[in-house]
Amino acid sequence: MTDLKQLTILIVEDENDLRRETAAFLELYFRNVYQAAEGRQALALFDSEKPDMVITDIRMPIMDGIELATCLKKSSPDTPIVFCTAFTETDYLLKAIELQVAAFVRKPVQVSELIAALTRAAEPVLLRRQIGTLSSELTALVDGQLGRHPLQQAVAAQVVRVAPTTYNVLLHGETGTGKSHLASIIHSLSPRRDKPFVTIQLSTVPIHLSDSLLFGHLKGAFTGADRSRAGLVEAAESGTLFLDDIESCHAGVQAKLLRMVEQKSFTPVGSNVEKRHDVRIISASNLDLKEEVEAGRFREDLYYRLADITITLPSLRQMPEAILPLAHKFLRETSDELGRDLPSLADDAEAALSGMPWPGNIRQLKSIIRRAVLNADTVITGADIALSAGDAVHQPVLTTGIENPPPPFPCNMVDRERWSIEQALRFCDGKKMKTAEMLDMSYNTFRRKLEKYGL
Repeated sequence: MTDLKQLTILIVEDENDLRRETAAFLELYFRNVYQAAEGRQALALFDSEKPDMVITDIRMPIMDGIELATCLKKSSPDTPIVFCTAFTETDYLLKAIELQVAAFVRKPVQVSELIAALTRAAEPVLLRRQIGTLSSELTALVDGQLGRHPLQQAVAAQVVRVAPTTYNVLLHGETGTGKSHLASIIHSLSPRRDKPFVTIQLSTVPIHLSDSLLFGHLKGAFTGADRSRAGLVEAAESGTLFLDDIESCHAGVQAKLLRMVEQKSFTPVGSNVEKRHDVRIISASNLDLKEEVEAGRFREDLYYRLADITITLPSLRQMPEAILPLAHKFLRETSDELGRDLPSLADDAEAALSGMPWPGNIRQLKSIIRRAVLNADTVITGADIALSAGDAVHQPVLTTGIENPPPPFPCNMVDRERWSIEQALRFCDGKKMKTAEMLDMSYNTFRRKLEKYGL
């Protein structure tokens, strides 16, 4: 049931006794009830008190209800107005329709009819308020995941607006700014959150395989196609397909992607039968795709189809104030992951972090902190940061994609298990606890495997 107690209402009635009686009755239902004897007084009261709703007589001295409603619709078009009058001439009814008043209640008023009309009129107000509250809470939640810097909060606000829509999203930012993480956040906040989130890093896929990997193939479609396989588009059905490094997509696949986006259909390699799909696409690039379009390396029509909205992630150099808050966040996460007490950052460690150029952005910062936590004791010093930074520069980035084929037969189970764990780590973006959970392995057992294989 609609809760009118959240709202305030202004009653406009020139008959004093009737106005007071109605106001006393409405106080049982509304948080505040304001009273005015005619339209001009009502306008002044509306400007000062900003009530959520207005109920007004039509025939009144000085300014009548029609003129009052006309003024209110100009200044506050979303405020519901209810006419309450004994006069129901056709002209009044037509004017009420023209002004889009929320309801028309006849005098003498029936209590049940009045409350029912006010309840219906209040529903859009309460819905907008609820959406506003949820949006604020959602923005705060995304802020917590992305950070509190103004540039990060601007990104969070864009995410909150676009996540519930069906828009395709293009993420732009330097390597390591968190595009993959942001794509997963958008998916988790969308109506598709319970459906698959499928990732392909196109820069790691050989050109001759990208077509079949995305759209699938039939048995015998090419040499080595010993059986039919579904592609990632089908795997992402009703969910989200994340195309990382979209600028690496070659011209042939760009054409098929364009058709897929425009017509919501695709054709597997070796087939002449179209398949329908319902997939939202999030793309990411560390290049300016507009410049790629101008240079002739990327299709202009595909660019506009993928970039219903573009979100640009700031580099760490653009927000140096965010370095230490992010470092402390990664400290907590890594300590929890390792089951260790939270170490502190010495002053020289904070100074070292603040003074670094961060070409690898947030990914590099996280890598350095993870290494420092692993190697340090209760206090992380500047020397620990320097050592970890030197190692991190040469650390290969764990990514999702096809990088290393499985060991060829004949091979032993040790080699096969090591390869499987490596691939699982890549799939989970290096997150150990997530990888252990995916492999249905206890975290302690998983850590021993990592140590055993030097991972």
